Amino acid sequence: MTAIKLEANTRNMDDVEVVLVDHNDYHQYIHLAYEIATNVKKVSDVTVPLSELLQNRKIRFIQATVSEIDLTGKKVKTDKGDIPYHVLAVALGSEPNYFHIKGAEEHSLRLDSVESAAKIRDELQKLFQKAEKPHVVVGGGGFTGVELAGEIADEYNCCVTIVEGADALLPSWGIPEFSKKVSAVLAEMGAELVLGKLIVEVKPDMLVLKDGSQIKSDLFIWTAGVQSSTIVGKSGLKTGKGGRAVINKFCEVADHPEVYVVGDSALVVDASGAALPQCIEIALQQAEVAAANMAASVTGAEKTVFRPQFNGLILAVGERFGIGKVYGVTVEGRIAQMLKRLVHLQYVYEVAGVKEVLKETL
Repeated sequence: MTAIKLEANTRNMDDVEVVLVDHNDYHQYIHLAYEIATNVKKVSDVTVPLSELLQNRKIRFIQATVSEIDLTGKKVKTDKGDIPYHVLAVALGSEPNYFHIKGAEEHSLRLDSVESAAKIRDELQKLFQKAEKPHVVVGGGGFTGVELAGEIADEYNCCVTIVEGADALLPSWGIPEFSKKVSAVLAEMGAELVLGKLIVEVKPDMLVLKDGSQIKSDLFIWTAGVQSSTIVGKSGLKTGKGGRAVINKFCEVADHPEVYVVGDSALVVDASGAALPQCIEIALQQAEVAAANMAASVTGAEKTVFRPQFNGLILAVGERFGIGKVYGVTVEGRIAQMLKRLVHLQYVYEVAGVKEVLKETL
């Protein structure tokens, strides 16, 4: 998104080249990955080829995997060679945080891309072909874990277990009444909730909890934590909570004003200094400001101060229930589901335009 905004801001500058580097040749709507996992959506439903997004735009695309950022030499190191830069936007996203739990990475599936979602889908299908009542366990009762577990319970009409270390679901939301309602809905759907218990080890067929108890698992999916791409810290950028890069009011790295960090890789705080959630709304706002300031660094224009506006989140639990708070107003049920859909379509419009919105709605 930053590249598209930047291209619009520099289109008439003949001496400026916008280069986009990405491991994939498509853009993915990662917030819908859980629907791929249950075969509600196909991979093609939640991806858009970059060739379409970049059509008629002055952006040079390089499909490559970034391994490190050389801040001193001002170049991005990739498997296709080094790419020099004058001004850089880092948007490397996030990756799972396994908190050094023994066996967690080796014996779990992750949900952080359309590819990983497709792998979960394939494993679920194989599992339900072999067993009538398999033990599916989701590690983590945050937004991703709850949405995934609700979708699995809905689509497969099965018992799925959520293991959450906090005493309630959705601990980062901090709204007890929402946690209670979501817990009740999941229980009605047949989900089993294991709360206030920490996972200390993951084995091929079971989880070991801190109190010594064990949970059988035919398929374990890890959604218990994310951190910024480790490339951020490896490259020498100053990091804070979750390994995210510390940025200033212009979305710049303090010691390297030519480097901007956006999205899940950036530590965004509110006026009180509290970290804001990694979500689409904040990322889009950052893209707008970072692109404007990158262009300003070329033209010498005054830079824009980034003032994040977090207007709320909506959570879906299966196909029938949703809950959230938008602009301070609580919404739930079908209305929440509809609003979540509208928020997604707004995002599609921001990224890909009217044509893609029409594809999704017609």
